Amino acid sequence: MFSRMFGKGKPTEDGKEKDLAHLHIPPIPEPSISTDYTKTMRTKTLQENPKEGKETLNVAKFREIITSELELAKKDFADDKLFLAANRVGKLRLFVESLAAGKADAENRDTNKDVEGGEDYEKLAEQIQKAWAEVAEKDETYQAIIAAEKRARKFLRLLENDEGWNLSHEGTRLVSHWKAEKDTDTYSFRVAGVVDACVLNIIPLLLETDLYPTWFPLMKSAEELASPSRFHKVVKSMLKMPFPLLGREAMIDGRGWDVMEHNRVVISSMSVESHPDVKIPPCAKDRVRVDIKCGGFLLVPIDDDSTHVTVMFNLNPKVPYLPSSIMNFFLRHVVNQIHSSMEKKSHFKPGSPYLERMAKRADLYAYLEKRYQETRPKA
Repeated sequence: MFSRMFGKGKPTEDGKEKDLAHLHIPPIPEPSISTDYTKTMRTKTLQENPKEGKETLNVAKFREIITSELELAKKDFADDKLFLAANRVGKLRLFVESLAAGKADAENRDTNKDVEGGEDYEKLAEQIQKAWAEVAEKDETYQAIIAAEKRARKFLRLLENDEGWNLSHEGTRLVSHWKAEKDTDTYSFRVAGVVDACVLNIIPLLLETDLYPTWFPLMKSAEELASPSRFHKVVKSMLKMPFPLLGREAMIDGRGWDVMEHNRVVISSMSVESHPDVKIPPCAKDRVRVDIKCGGFLLVPIDDDSTHVTVMFNLNPKVPYLPSSIMNFFLRHVVNQIHSSMEKKSHFKPGSPYLERMAKRADLYAYLEKRYQETRPKA
């Protein structure tokens, strides 16, 4: 998909426009374990068994390793570095699965037979699985990491999948698509393009959720109901609709993730009917509450002055039949206007409410600046 999203960029030194049409944005790798990782982990858990004249895996040591790695993953998760946390626990889970299944690298297969103790291996594997279940799988933060990664990857996979999309608009710097999801009442909208602003100027637009009506097309109101963490918001928003339709309200749980180790910021969101941090109010009679199944933003810095932004939402608009006139209205006045509106608002002028917010939350925005600078490619 991304190879077709980019149009012409800003002029280069020779006066020609920079062609961004084939910029490649690789997917975030799934957790995997290497031979070296397996060897290192096995070495950490081996102990000598003088009676049998060989080494065996020490389940107590393995519990310590699980506990230690889980604590590091919790720290990453608390720092909003979801994919670092998920990769850490994912690799450990794969290692456990490889041991429990009796799998081994071909070059170590003979050695493994000695280490694992032949017929005793099944018993050992059960002990390892039990240790993993007791220490990791019963841990609430571990479960939260797995759930958050699943949600974020679902959003990213929808971005990367080109199947079934209908072209709405294609220009030199913006491409948008839509599709009716088969056998469902949902529609998906996707728009991608370049915003001539640093990612640090775009993040405040997404983080200060109650200010969405200042830039998001046709948004009438946005109220922050809860903020469980610095990049986690529960928001009630309302979008204006053309007559005779009532306005559309959404109760959104959105969370931003620092994935700058892969040069991107991921914001994933979805509708909620209940939430542990806030009571979800009933929908007023003068509006209709829509159901956002999956959505969010993907920000990829190109340089200090431009950012590639992808926006995607899969939702049930609560319209029995969506006529083409309403579809075209939504595409023309909302989807295809997001980038231009975002770009215009991201160049903060004196008196901007965003400058005021950034001053009040100086520590947070200083942290974002630091993360951005430390992850920039070294010259």
